[in-house]
Amino acid sequence: MEILKYSFIALISLAVLLILVFAIRSRKLFKTLLLNAVLGLGALAVIDLTAKWTGVYIPVNYWTAGAGGVLGLPAVFGLLISNFIFL
Repeated sequence: MEILKYSFIALISLAVLLILVFAIRSRKLFKTLLLNAVLGLGALAVIDLTAKWTGVYIPVNYWTAGAGGVLGLPAVFGLLISNFIFL
């Protein structure tokens, strides 16, 4: 289980680094990071609002909202995948 925990930490670190690199290379740092955060939080909200009909549920708390806001869509997809793996 320790290996899985450290692999998730490594993947999250890599995702943050890639998002920052792409945002800096686009020369529109603020716009890119803001769009990434809005898309991530929007996807998290859609999943939360449709949980009754789809049966897919991600609990919204400070950690999931922070991950969706900082990492965007890749974090939301990661939360979905980890939800299916561990439940």
